[in-house]
Amino acid sequence: MKKILYATGWAFFIFFTSNTWAARPLATNDAGVVAVGALETEYGYEYVHASDRENNHGVVLTTGLLKNLDFGVEIPYQFIELEDGGDPDGFSDLIFTTKWSVSREHDTLPDFSLSFSYKTESGNDEKSLGTGRPEYTLTSIFSKTFERFTYHVNMGCSAKHELEDTLNYGFAMEYAVNERLNVLGEIAGDTILSGKFDNSTSSGLIGFNYAINGSLTYDAGLKIGISESAPDFTILTGLTFAFGS
Repeated sequence: MKKILYATGWAFFIFFTSNTWAARPLATNDAGVVAVGALETEYGYEYVHASDRENNHGVVLTTGLLKNLDFGVEIPYQFIELEDGGDPDGFSDLIFTTKWSVSREHDTLPDFSLSFSYKTESGNDEKSLGTGRPEYTLTSIFSKTFERFTYHVNMGCSAKHELEDTLNYGFAMEYAVNERLNVLGEIAGDTILSGKFDNSTSSGLIGFNYAINGSLTYDAGLKIGISESAPDFTILTGLTFAFGS
């Protein structure tokens, strides 16, 4: 917990001494919202190397409802190789998310948004496809650009039915190499408030995204587990399509 608080303080120091958007393959969210009438479609693939092996595919659809409010749905599909045998596959838990842009375009302050997510119990937890429990997550999001660098901080909490509630965090940095290419770094995860650090799923990521044109962006990244409970490593890649933005 002390490490998390220290990192939070460091990130806010950067924000207030120096606006703004994180994107795939980062797990850390950004403070921007999708424009009204626009549709953003993300496709992502990840290979997860842990005690169980996972090949995960996901589609995220996000549209702007108001000038400062968007809404999205994530549809995940998993192929799992279980350590104790079996290879289930199928749709995992659907996730619905809305994000409200609270404040933007200040000279000294970071952009600030709030996000609320509802993870359903639509997957088959008996086959390890989802948790079989609903989950509610509230996240505060801060983003700020300083020259070629853009920083993002997420701090939130998840209420999990019949499971331990968690504190969620993400600290991400983007560096704009040029108008098309960004290189990215991140530390993100969650921790059980009553548990030890190794009960968390903290990971670090390095990656990039490249704008092929004004509507299509390709990304790739490598995530390395920091805590014992996190997967050993995860390979990510994906595409983002923006329509009407």
